[in-house]
Amino acid sequence: MEKIDKLSRLKSAIKSGSPELTDHALEEIKTKGDDTYIAPLIAFLHQPISKEAKENIYQLFIELKHENSVDQLINEMENETDLDILVRLVATCWQNGLNYSKHLPYFVQLIMDQEFQIAFEAFTVIENMYGKIDYDVEATLLAEIEKSLPMAEDRKQYLLKGLLEIIPNIPLDQDPVDF
Repeated sequence: MEKIDKLSRLKSAIKSGSPELTDHALEEIKTKGDDTYIAPLIAFLHQPISKEAKENIYQLFIELKHENSVDQLINEMENETDLDILVRLVATCWQNGLNYSKHLPYFVQLIMDQEFQIAFEAFTVIENMYGKIDYDVEATLLAEIEKSLPMAEDRKQYLLKGLLEIIPNIPLDQDPVDF
């Protein structure tokens, strides 16, 4: 019941056009939310809401820090038909730093099948990826990339060639940040 109330408050805040109310409702979801809020938040992106409200929702996805959110976010991305929303969601994946390694095939497919901007963002996700990649998955992906190279446009060929170097060298752990 509490989730419905939070989502209702967010919906009302977004409809009101009040940045303060929207920010407050998003902050409440950010601090007390879980992965079940991902689908409703993406649904809000399809509504006629202010640019600022949309940016705040994307910012929430950038700030995701719970690994259990990865599967839900990928599931929503797989079903996303609005390419403008998809490109932003893919970008949030490399920006939030979560482990997407078990979804490596999905990101490779985005590079091969989608427009360049989405492909570039997916490449960046893979470039920042860490985690164990099953040998069979890796071998299959490398073969698919090799096969698709001759048919790809020049810019995508560049990305695909880069993947041939990156995928075999995906680190097991996330590199610590040095300041």
